[in-house]
Amino acid sequence: MKKVLFFTLCGVMLYACEAPPIEERVEETFANGQPKTIHYVQQIDGKEEVVEQKAFFENGQFKMGGKLLKGKREGMWKAYFEDGKLQSEGEFEGGVRMGIGKVYYPNGQLMYEGQYENDKAIGHWKFYNEEGKLTKEKDF
Repeated sequence: MKKVLFFTLCGVMLYACEAPPIEERVEETFANGQPKTIHYVQQIDGKEEVVEQKAFFENGQFKMGGKLLKGKREGMWKAYFEDGKLQSEGEFEGGVRMGIGKVYYPNGQLMYEGQYENDKAIGHWKFYNEEGKLTKEKDF
């Protein structure tokens, strides 16, 4: 049993070591030299592919970013206000809004939340005021 576990772990480690490295590339900078856009690039099937993208404010604060798959947004993407507070978050599949979507006020309170399917709002959505009080509900 120990030999099986050992060889399994060795195989997993070898596979992990063979994964192509991800290279960080500053694509754009502000006049002050701070990065504006960074791409994370990896060799996939013999082609260079951007697998993650990050955008920044001029003060260096993270603005927005997430993973990419074949050049399209994939998974959870988040955007932030310049002070670092969360502005919005949403899920993507193949570049299309799918799943949860939330938007926040600058004070951190939730503005609205709901579900997307194929870039369209679906289901039950909730809307709030800046104090966090539920002000409206709507079905799509």
